[in-house]
Amino acid sequence: MANDSEYKLDPGPLESNVLTGQLTHRSQDIWEGNVNMILNTRREDGNFWKLIEKYPIHPRVLEVIRLSGLYGVYKSNRPAIDRSLITALVERWRPETHTFHFRTGEATITLQDVEVLYGLPVNGDPVLGNEMIRTIEDWQNICQRLLGFVPSREDFKTNSIKVAAFNSHMLSQPHLSNMATQDMVNQKARCFMFWMIAGMMMADTSGGYLKLMYLPMLENVDKIGSYSWGSATLAYLYHFLCKASQSTQNEIAGFLPLLQIWAWERVTVLRPQIVAHRDARTISHVGLPRGPHATRWFAHLSWTNTTKHVLKVYRDALDSMIEDQFIWEPYSDDLIESLPLYCHAGRDIWRVRVPIFCWDVVEVHLPDRVMRQFGLQQAIPTPFPFDSNHFRHDRRGRPNTNWELEHAHWLSFWNQRLQYSCDAPVNNEPLRYDDPYLIWFRRITRLVIGNPNSRPQNQQGYVPNSTAYETMVCHLLLLLFSVVAAK
Repeated sequence: MANDSEYKLDPGPLESNVLTGQLTHRSQDIWEGNVNMILNTRREDGNFWKLIEKYPIHPRVLEVIRLSGLYGVYKSNRPAIDRSLITALVERWRPETHTFHFRTGEATITLQDVEVLYGLPVNGDPVLGNEMIRTIEDWQNICQRLLGFVPSREDFKTNSIKVAAFNSHMLSQPHLSNMATQDMVNQKARCFMFWMIAGMMMADTSGGYLKLMYLPMLENVDKIGSYSWGSATLAYLYHFLCKASQSTQNEIAGFLPLLQIWAWERVTVLRPQIVAHRDARTISHVGLPRGPHATRWFAHLSWTNTTKHVLKVYRDALDSMIEDQFIWEPYSDDLIESLPLYCHAGRDIWRVRVPIFCWDVVEVHLPDRVMRQFGLQQAIPTPFPFDSNHFRHDRRGRPNTNWELEHAHWLSFWNQRLQYSCDAPVNNEPLRYDDPYLIWFRRITRLVIGNPNSRPQNQQGYVPNSTAYETMVCHLLLLLFSVVAAK
């Protein structure tokens, strides 16, 4: 019979008023023994990078892409995605708060991260449209007018186009004539921009297809740069983080390079070391700016001091992470000022507490929960009046929906976003263990993900230790207290 004083590690939350969806969260399954669930990652950009590596984009086309606001994505290149790292982060993502719950407090990807790392514009019109019913012939006509080619009927599927068909067209006409008209330049630019949007920034789980709904938004090349592509990209990533955090999910999409590089910038126990920078696409064309901050990770990397592709090591590292292993402010004022203007043009709205949009997707940006990321003092945050099951809604069965009208209530917040900017006193030192925020946070959070009691005997390879150490220490403390009490 177990001793009544035996210590049992409680991973939390001790109070369930914040993390209301714990029973369906993937961390619950892990605690119960399902420890090897690595997410599949979806993206459709492999052939894009191969194409531009072989056939560099013409400077005239690059200028159109620059004006569109998507130039930073092109300049940042393609990192190899570590599925295990992504999974370990998802295990700590909470749909109720739109933050990662680390032992050191809440942290999240903000509009600041999107603009600094990838130069995507954040201050602009929301990325919304009208879900019109279109036939294949309609889409063929749109493709001919905007992209300069007509895909076959077999290349379409439910308002999507095959990536393979798109890639074949691009390979069939890789060069732009020096005598090309501006219309031809715009068509070529739209091809690249559409692929970046539908295959990278808003990559979904359809597999091998690109959603065509974004294409009509590229018709007027002078208007493309007026959209808040950064907030749309962040909303879409939030959406898939929320979905993937559920115990029933086995895949994730969205702009995963943003998630991975955000983690490399901030979590020292996850990041590789930069050995030497590569020079491909880091040299700017005459008259074009250099790349955003994420380009520094297009480099020769070393994992001498960290791991890669091992989920249980990542999980253990996050379970035992201490304060100085998380960098709250990786972007100093001097660093931000040194970046091209397009990487900080929207800094006035980096701290706005508002809904963000991408067609049917509505998520909420909550910088008030992570004020230390802006060098400000962290108070106990107030709840945002938002449906905790928001990520379960989608576009299916919603033809002829005008999403601008559908989201009219939430759009009023975005349209007045400067009024919802969060502020606080400057934070000059790390939070004390007895700070009111940390006392509150430890009661409402899930402290650990890995369960030390579920470790199999005679396990091969790495054996996680962090929570086992915590259990041992707490058990020894209970024994010490019982001895003192007996005296």
